[in-house]
Amino acid sequence: MKKIIILGTFLGVALFTFASCNQSLLEIPQKGVIAYEDFFDGSEESAESAALNAYAAGIKCHNLGAFFSPHTIAPSYFVLTNAPSDDIYYGSGSPGDHVFGLEINEYRPSFGSHSDIIANDYKGFYQFIYACNLVTDNFEYGASASIDRNISEARVLRALAHLHLASYWGNPPLVDHIIGGDARPTNSNHDELMQWIVKEFTEAAAYLPSRSSASDKNGAIRLTKEAALALAGKAQVQAGDYAGAKANLKKVIDSGKYALVPGSEMRNIFHRAGDGSPEKVFEFNYVDNVNLSAFGGFRHFQRNASCWWRDLKSLPDQVISAIGWGGGGNPSKSFVDAIVANEGDSYRRKAWVISYEELLGDFSYGGDKMSYEERLMDPNRGLSVNAYYGNCGWFTYKFAPYKSDLITNSGTDTDNNTVIMRYAEVLLLYAEACAQTGDPDGLKYLNMVAERAGAPTYSACTLDNVKKEKRFELYMEGYRFLDLVRWGDAATVLKDQGKEVPSFTDLFVEGSHPHEAKIDLSNAYYNKEYGFKANKNEVMPYPFGELQLNPYNEDEGVGLKQNPGWE
Repeated sequence: MKKIIILGTFLGVALFTFASCNQSLLEIPQKGVIAYEDFFDGSEESAESAALNAYAAGIKCHNLGAFFSPHTIAPSYFVLTNAPSDDIYYGSGSPGDHVFGLEINEYRPSFGSHSDIIANDYKGFYQFIYACNLVTDNFEYGASASIDRNISEARVLRALAHLHLASYWGNPPLVDHIIGGDARPTNSNHDELMQWIVKEFTEAAAYLPSRSSASDKNGAIRLTKEAALALAGKAQVQAGDYAGAKANLKKVIDSGKYALVPGSEMRNIFHRAGDGSPEKVFEFNYVDNVNLSAFGGFRHFQRNASCWWRDLKSLPDQVISAIGWGGGGNPSKSFVDAIVANEGDSYRRKAWVISYEELLGDFSYGGDKMSYEERLMDPNRGLSVNAYYGNCGWFTYKFAPYKSDLITNSGTDTDNNTVIMRYAEVLLLYAEACAQTGDPDGLKYLNMVAERAGAPTYSACTLDNVKKEKRFELYMEGYRFLDLVRWGDAATVLKDQGKEVPSFTDLFVEGSHPHEAKIDLSNAYYNKEYGFKANKNEVMPYPFGELQLNPYNEDEGVGLKQNPGWE
């Protein structure tokens, strides 16, 4: 029987054994599939299809909840990359709801190798890598420029997946080709893995076209030379190669292919209106296709974000209604206090986070024509619960699910793109590399980001200033935790994370007192054990299931070894 490949999916094939059966009955011709040998025929068409399949694998890996387990409602990638930071309360209905996210956010002792989030993401990244290896294993450079591009796209995507793995697990196996079911991959050397990742990005860049201009939308959704170099620069900053990072990042800056959108348009960056904008270096593309909504939109990150506001009686007219279960995206008091003190009512602050009072008073509900003051006295808006758990009276607006993001004929599924890298991050990475090497050239680019935000600018490109600006600009984009670990600040900044999780109550009294948030510490949740543990929480545990399937054998030097502190 021929091997088959089903385009549009990349999940592994399950093998079933029957104790007593006629094996000839299993030789059933399969319909709707393409034989492996026939598909990878060396043609440009098959290479293009295989490359697009790798992009689809990346989309699924980054966006969907319940990827391998039905126990996680929120997209696992979002939880992994944001929950460990000090910038959000994971929140939810109560301290016992959505423990899969709360235990990471609050550093509860229950978090460990049995976590569904850990299993989902770890498996997801390697399924992403598998889809990329289907391209690199079956096509060779030199056949045509088109095939060269497809191979290089797959190499960049594969390196991106490995970068995620290296960032969170430290020394995961390097898988640069398709391996069999009997393979026993073992831990890599972190430094060598990072070198390989940078090499993949930079070598692949040579075969990729440049973005034609800052207005080239296709140049944001399809990998380009500049995107590959930007990702290389990011990996080099993480690896401490600041000279190499400066060289690659400056090439992207000097290309003239990117620009920050105006501060007044910051609210569009993560929405359909901002897809393919001059600020986008690379983003996974969604297509408005009602026939694909179950795959492309179901539990899409933004759709799930509507759940963050589920404890409100009603939502503003411009956003979709809360769907299902949620929580998990409320800004922490430390983040709110810091950004408000830094820039008050800047473009960025109001695009990223808004107060309870702003949420109720600045927007129309049901087409009302009320004044701000009248809205704050409206009994039909506000909290639907006595106390909002894991919230200090502020809400994330950065990823609020707009109705304008919905696909055709749907009130739930959105098709806005998923941003992997944007120009503001390129500028801040370059500024950081300059700060680490005492190079004053970074100040110009650091201030470009601050000025666009409507925030105060800086007099020097110091590491402290870069840390500050990165926290504000890249809020909830999955960088804060990794930055704290890399800077050596995590043990200090996160030592009390999860000790006290506040709730807020509404002081509203119909007819006499407007809606007003007050932190209610009497309803706060206090963990008995909490906080970042040095020499443990810098990396995540390898999933229990992976360790069982591929246990480490010291004598043979094969298998997967658990990270220190998680044994």
